[in-house]
Amino acid sequence: MEEAKEVISLLNEIKGSLSSDNISALAVALIAAGAALSGTLITSLFQYLNSKKSAQHDLNKLNVQIKAELISKQRQEWMDTIREKAADLLAEYDHVYGLMTDKEYNNQERLHELHLSTARNAIYIQLKLNPKKDPQKEVIDSIESMLMFFQYVMHKPDENHDIDYDRCRKKYISSLNKLFSNTWQRIKRLE
Repeated sequence: MEEAKEVISLLNEIKGSLSSDNISALAVALIAAGAALSGTLITSLFQYLNSKKSAQHDLNKLNVQIKAELISKQRQEWMDTIREKAADLLAEYDHVYGLMTDKEYNNQERLHELHLSTARNAIYIQLKLNPKKDPQKEVIDSIESMLMFFQYVMHKPDENHDIDYDRCRKKYISSLNKLFSNTWQRIKRLE
């Protein structure tokens, strides 16, 4: 705006200094004023385009940051849910194994209820995981190993299975630790 006022002021000065018989000088003054006005308009246009481009870049950067934070929050919630259900499942496994190996325990109905509960928790966890991703597939495999182990124990209840149970239990815990570590790293990197 100030540049336009300067151009108008320049034109008024030129007009005052010209005599009525010097038309070519007026034409030169008008051309000069037009060039100054064009320069001002072009400069303003470039400033506008640069500020628009900068605003778009800032908006894109903000969108990426919001998306990363949202994904991180959802991953944290997912991980907390899996952790809670996995702990419940492990506690149920321990309880079921203790009852299955107790020679004096004879309540098959209660054992069946516990078995259904463990199966429900196992399926819940498996449905929350992606078998195509290695850390998640390891958890799924460890759950399936544990389920197969319990079927084996049901068919051979008189044998000692403590070493096998401990191995399955450690595999389950180890696979969960890898999954949580991998997920936590992704959260920290805002992936």
